[in-house]
Amino acid sequence: MSIDEELAKRDWERERGDFVALIGVKLESVHRGKAVMRMPFRPEITNGTGAVHGGAILSLCDTAFYVALASIYGREQETTTASLTCSFLSPALPPHDLIAEANVLKAGRRIVYGEVYVRSGDKIAAHATLNFLNSYPEERPKGAASRWPAVRP
Repeated sequence: MSIDEELAKRDWERERGDFVALIGVKLESVHRGKAVMRMPFRPEITNGTGAVHGGAILSLCDTAFYVALASIYGREQETTTASLTCSFLSPALPPHDLIAEANVLKAGRRIVYGEVYVRSGDKIAAHATLNFLNSYPEERPKGAASRWPAVRP
């Protein structure tokens, strides 16, 4: 399956969720099972020490991995984060944007496992491992469609 990166970037800008827009995450590139995303450094996403807040970094990891997953299953696949473990390795300090490189390592029917490296300048700021859980329409209880919306970061 070939991915049209320019179309993917336009779709991302049009369809991303409000929170992701708020933190400024941008899609840099996407290939099957891989995604690279950028979160521009801004004072609004820093903690009290001036480094990027860990919650913003976690959100970047979660979002980048979703895009890598969607490059395999399609954007219509309903999925949710089942687990996300992040090790913070160095502070993400100004003026560097954060670059997240997400890779799907195991793409099963139900569980999708992978990792994300986040770089700040020439340093690795964080490394995350993630499990996402895919769900399917036939698994929904009758009448529960409104409780199972498609996930769109």
